[in-house]
Amino acid sequence: MANLPSSIQSSVLAVLREARDAGIGKITRTTLFKLVYLFDCLHAESHDGQIASDARWYFHLYGPYAVDLASGIDEMASRGMVQSTSGELGDKEFSLYWLGEYPTGPSLADVGLAPGASSRFSWMVRKYSKDLSRLLDHVYFETLPMRNATPGKRIDFSVLTGQGQVQTHRHAHVIDQAKIFKLLEVSDRLTRKFEADSGNARAMAAHRPIYDRAFAESMTTMDREDQLEGPISFDAQLA
Repeated sequence: MANLPSSIQSSVLAVLREARDAGIGKITRTTLFKLVYLFDCLHAESHDGQIASDARWYFHLYGPYAVDLASGIDEMASRGMVQSTSGELGDKEFSLYWLGEYPTGPSLADVGLAPGASSRFSWMVRKYSKDLSRLLDHVYFETLPMRNATPGKRIDFSVLTGQGQVQTHRHAHVIDQAKIFKLLEVSDRLTRKFEADSGNARAMAAHRPIYDRAFAESMTTMDREDQLEGPISFDAQLA
């Protein structure tokens, strides 16, 4: 029985669990490979370039590939840890993989993905699992490790170090304070005008477009420099 690294096992199970939880069902071998690669990319962002699977990724033909990952997937299928089936479509063979009831598979958090990275990966699974062309385009052209990858050479994930850190929010400096006061006046005026009808939800729902139009018109007026000195007026009729 071949050796099965625990890191590859947990990464494959986590990816297949996410696909199952998303209602994706069976995914192709190529899709599974690329999703594990994306999973490793997200892990490397917040773990100093360290990938989750520890697979030895290299640039093969058109994209990332890992022989030990391929062997690991085959071993997991032979042990019944993941479900698989193979077939032919025209002159091409294909394999499909999915996660059964057991093992349940670790969660994304269990294998080290932060909440933000987990959300991004869940989005990727839902977006790309059934669209192989878009998945390949994303992997080949939109991931940092592939940008400087050399065919036949190991892929460097260290370029992702720090990419997943939360950036400090920078407040925009407002130069024209008069516009701020005008905006506050508009907001206060609209609030007071429509608070009188707050008890009638149906009336508010019916006249919401009028509210939106009045606000938009007020904002347009506010942006006109030659009208900053005068009051902002608008028309809004309530039935």
